[in-house]
Amino acid sequence: MRRKNPFLSLLIILVFALSLFTPAWAQQAIEYTTVADYSKMIKNTEILQLPQNPVSKKGLLFLAALGFLNSTNKENIKPSDILTKEEALSIILNSAGKQQDAFLRAEKLESKRVSGTKLVVPYNYLYLGYIQLAYDLKVISKKEYQDAMSQVRPSQKDHEKMTDDLIKKNNEIVSRAIYEGRPYSYDDLIFVRSAPATRQEVARWVVLTFKIPQSYENLAKTYPDYDKIDSKFLSSINTLLKNGSLIGRTDGYLHPDDYITYEELSFILYNLKDYIVKANNLKEMSAELKNIQRYSDKTVYNFEDDNGNDIEITTIPGKQDFVVLTDSGAGLSSSLQQGDYIDLYVNDKGQVVLGEVLSKAGTVTLKGVITKIDVKKNTIQIKMPDGKAYDLLVNPKAIIYDTRASKAINLSDLSVGNIAVVVAKKNRADNIEVLSYQDQDISRIEGVISQISNDRIVINSNGKLMSFLLSPDTAYIDKGDFTRGLTKNDFYQGMKVLVGEYGGFAQYISTTYDERAEDIVGGILYEIDTNLSYIEIYNQDGVRKSYRFSKKMGLKVIKDGKTTSPDSLSKGDIVYLYFNGDFVRSITASSNLQPKIAKIENIQRNPITKMPEKIYLNINGKVYGPYELSSDVEVVKSNSKGSLKDLVQGQYVKVTGSFFGASANIKKIEISTNDYVKNIYIAKATTIGNILYLSDISILRNNQFERLYDYKTFKIPSDALFIVDGIKQKSTPILQNFSVVVITKDRFSQETVATVFALSKGWFSQLQGEVTNVKSGTITLSGEQLNFNQNSYIVENGLLSNTAPKVGDEIIAVSDGKNLVVAKYKEAVSKPIIVRGEVSEISELEYIKLKNFVYLDKQNGWQFVSTPLVLSYDTQTVYCDVYGINNPKDILGLINKSVYVIHDGKYAKSIIDASFGGYIVIGTIGKNGQVLNPQYHDMVTKTWNKINTSLVLDPANAILINSSGDITSQPPQYGDEVILLVPQTSFNISKGVVEPSIVIINY
Repeated sequence: MRRKNPFLSLLIILVFALSLFTPAWAQQAIEYTTVADYSKMIKNTEILQLPQNPVSKKGLLFLAALGFLNSTNKENIKPSDILTKEEALSIILNSAGKQQDAFLRAEKLESKRVSGTKLVVPYNYLYLGYIQLAYDLKVISKKEYQDAMSQVRPSQKDHEKMTDDLIKKNNEIVSRAIYEGRPYSYDDLIFVRSAPATRQEVARWVVLTFKIPQSYENLAKTYPDYDKIDSKFLSSINTLLKNGSLIGRTDGYLHPDDYITYEELSFILYNLKDYIVKANNLKEMSAELKNIQRYSDKTVYNFEDDNGNDIEITTIPGKQDFVVLTDSGAGLSSSLQQGDYIDLYVNDKGQVVLGEVLSKAGTVTLKGVITKIDVKKNTIQIKMPDGKAYDLLVNPKAIIYDTRASKAINLSDLSVGNIAVVVAKKNRADNIEVLSYQDQDISRIEGVISQISNDRIVINSNGKLMSFLLSPDTAYIDKGDFTRGLTKNDFYQGMKVLVGEYGGFAQYISTTYDERAEDIVGGILYEIDTNLSYIEIYNQDGVRKSYRFSKKMGLKVIKDGKTTSPDSLSKGDIVYLYFNGDFVRSITASSNLQPKIAKIENIQRNPITKMPEKIYLNINGKVYGPYELSSDVEVVKSNSKGSLKDLVQGQYVKVTGSFFGASANIKKIEISTNDYVKNIYIAKATTIGNILYLSDISILRNNQFERLYDYKTFKIPSDALFIVDGIKQKSTPILQNFSVVVITKDRFSQETVATVFALSKGWFSQLQGEVTNVKSGTITLSGEQLNFNQNSYIVENGLLSNTAPKVGDEIIAVSDGKNLVVAKYKEAVSKPIIVRGEVSEISELEYIKLKNFVYLDKQNGWQFVSTPLVLSYDTQTVYCDVYGINNPKDILGLINKSVYVIHDGKYAKSIIDASFGGYIVIGTIGKNGQVLNPQYHDMVTKTWNKINTSLVLDPANAILINSSGDITSQPPQYGDEVILLVPQTSFNISKGVVEPSIVIINY
């Protein structure tokens, strides 16, 4: 065994004893020196105009002092200045410690250029090094890299000319940018490094540069402008939202596609300071200044860090020093005083390069909620999360800054309940910062309101009652959107809400995206009694059920898109009931009656009078009923008035009424032996076996023939009639690319062929106008005399007949040049026009002006129009957004927003604020709500593309529009043709689910 040295043990004891009598700062300390380029670092910060926001201010000073902004070569930087793509990339890469790597790449690229083609520093010379580096690090794509490297800096005039030229050649791309709500220019077509960088681009570059672990929690979806996020940037945005380095702007919106400012970039990077420190081989430590020793040739600062270690820093005045950042700007170490608490940044050479004052000597930083304010005495009380309260005198020169409004305010502008960070010295508040509603310490609690009074709200959250105080500054908002301001009166017992809570105060109360505490109930209205406060409906299963509503809480009714009273509801209306707690709180209703072609399968009669009381109908191959028949049902037989006694099992009828699952309210039944016409086509036709193939098709719709975009096939039924060159055929003829007129009827489960007129040569002509003469088997239409014979047909009210039209009738006709083949009475239909554009001007209840709008063409997709559109609107115009119907006066808030407008060429019927459906999907609704035979229109290639699988329609967040252009609550039914306008962020065919923003039914 090795023996201990007694002399060594004695020495250790002596050293320990001496240390007990030595001042802490005189003990053995960690020694650091300082740097010689401190004056350059100070100069870097002098180009800044500092913002008021304390975090952004520190961020800008931090980035500038370390030289990360130098690559922008700016003599003056304002916080609101916008960064170009190359400027933003250079600052991000600088912050990641890549300045030297970028410089070496720039040198290498420059050395390859022949004499006379050398570039100008720093624009083309140094920035190309950063572009090369960004590509090497896989921060930008290959195409972006190739675009950027091929450019020289254009003048402003050249940039505008390039933009104009590219817009002319690329209307589709530019219109897509406009109507996705994004800025557009030359940059939409290629990656222009001198063009402004967007917030979402920067988010991606930052995450990729620092290799931040990506978050897949979709926090961005809580922002109202979520749909403006390009899908390739979504995970990066969620990552920065998760770690708190990205927040929305003061209006509560994320603005992902807006241009980024120096202040916003500094906020992001400063909140990623740990990544920056590591990337630049710096060490960060917090320490308190215990003592300052000043000598003739040097100054020694003695600090103690948070772990009790002594730190000794030596400065040499005029030669070596370190920069110190404070709330007021940048200075040198001489500004420090004993007791200051500071962050120190030390490089790998043991040199202190930067200090950041966290609190001045004798100051404390308190984060809590303000519980008392006395403006006369200039005092406040702040309560900490642990319950401890501080009474403070507010310094008359104190800076009070509200981060929600991004401005300095007065003491009188503060409210009890505000979350604040207060910097105080002893009992004096020198700085007060009111925090945003987006602060990460705000707890978000969801529940149903049990009680709401003048000063308090109680909510039931999963069976637990929770009480929060209300303050004069509590924000009342709709759907998490701080621009959608509500009042406390809009919140009531039973409503489902989200409460943002801190320190026992409700910072905000929001209606939720699912504000109902129960499911929606739909059906056909049977009765509503406002005195006894109940509503009775026939539900999906044909069962009559009754529900309560509260007079105290009120009942909101919207019928046919307009806010109205409960008394305006009528028996037979399709209604949807929305609940809060046990009570119906709102009702949407539609009075639109639907015609159904059906076959009577069975009739239940009164055993005594034998009058029909209930009826079973075969609609689209499925039997429904029994449907009740009231005595006031109108019956029409062969265009004459009939009665319920005329109804017989097996008849084909047109039934008009309200239909909802197994329930119906029947208003009218038309009985006829004639066929009901579904459609009239003009086409080229070929028959192969029992199949009729149509191509080059036009369809009669809305008083005109419209071209279709695809081909159609029909299975030829045994009773189909063919008339070829004026002669009726006894069997199905062989047609090879014949010109045809095809009349079809609806045989329940499908559209079937009724009659085919074929010409072996020539083509059918289309005529319309007023019949001016009828005699001797002829009619005169638009100055042409046409034969009307046994093979001529007329369609009236959907029925096919051989009765000639009368003089004065307005008809749309098809002829073979000599004979009238088929004609249809002109309908009083004005097809609604659907457009989307940016609101450039609004006059209250007078007119609305759109610029850069597109209109919906069912065949050709969105069509871009560069000229403005001016439409009239008034109190009858419906204004709707994704949350429901709004007051038309709210339209004034749409200035500079992109909206849908449904109009008739002059008058705006409806204005809709919803995300842009850049993708158009069409199809037919199947029995289980899926979209059959779906196709989508590509706005760039201007082509329709088949989707090989059926899609499930999810209309939960969609606005529904019927064929008349009216907003409806009636979802599409089996067999309905739909146009789905799907936002780019929701368009994913592989999911098998389509989530449109707009659903247009039978348009």
